[in-house]
Amino acid sequence: MINRKDKKPELLAPAGSIHVFESAIEAGADAVYIGAPALNARALSKDFSFAEIAAMIEYAHKRDVKLYLATNSLMKENEIQQTLETLATLDALKPDALIIQDLGVYHLCKKYFPQLRLHASTLLGAHNSLAVRQFKHMGFERVVLARELTVNEINSIARTSNVELEVFIHGALCFSYSGLCLFSSYLGGKSGLRGRFVQPCRRRYQWKQKGEKPGYFFSMNDLGGIDLINRLQKAGVSSFKIEGRLRSAHYVSSVVKAYRMVIDADSGDKKVIENAKELLH
Repeated sequence: MINRKDKKPELLAPAGSIHVFESAIEAGADAVYIGAPALNARALSKDFSFAEIAAMIEYAHKRDVKLYLATNSLMKENEIQQTLETLATLDALKPDALIIQDLGVYHLCKKYFPQLRLHASTLLGAHNSLAVRQFKHMGFERVVLARELTVNEINSIARTSNVELEVFIHGALCFSYSGLCLFSSYLGGKSGLRGRFVQPCRRRYQWKQKGEKPGYFFSMNDLGGIDLINRLQKAGVSSFKIEGRLRSAHYVSSVVKAYRMVIDADSGDKKVIENAKELLH
């Protein structure tokens, strides 16, 4: 059993541009995750080139920061060859891990690029300890837990697992279960699991029944878990993940600084938490 509780958890920041990437590192992120070209669940964002990814890996490693590549889109049959070529290039670049959802992509990685470190995306829906153990058995080095779990459930999973656990700690939430939303496909014909989510859940709707007022019935408030850092750290969470690869540099920098402050305090000090919250407003 790995001893996670004595190790300070990683603070993992998102980046959708080189400017945001640099801002996240400057603000104190231990690791940054970006989208892999044509294979990530934010297809509406601009892809990084392989040359840019190579430069970002070098930049991060010189500062003792890890770089993970979100390779978490579903792969279609006619994309297998292109995916194989992309994975070959990524393997040569040596990122710190790929975050994957598609089991076909998993198969290609394990068969042809076994040196690639793999993280099981939250889109794989790890809601319990049995799922986490299965992903560990499959060779995943880390499991990104489903966002619907309670702190007590995370604590129970951590007690029975021998793999790194990552949880989302701040940012947007989905109305549906992790990785199972078909709302965008149904209403707009663009699959969220293919990175083309058009966010119909954020829109204003109205019941056709008389007297019912319109509202944002499917729009969740953003997650803000800064009060939970100490409890999750004691549970043995290995990495705290900030959502937002489409967010601005100012947003990412502010959030990273706030959570860096609380993680480094390592005590759940209320004064520190209140000071950190000021950075989030």
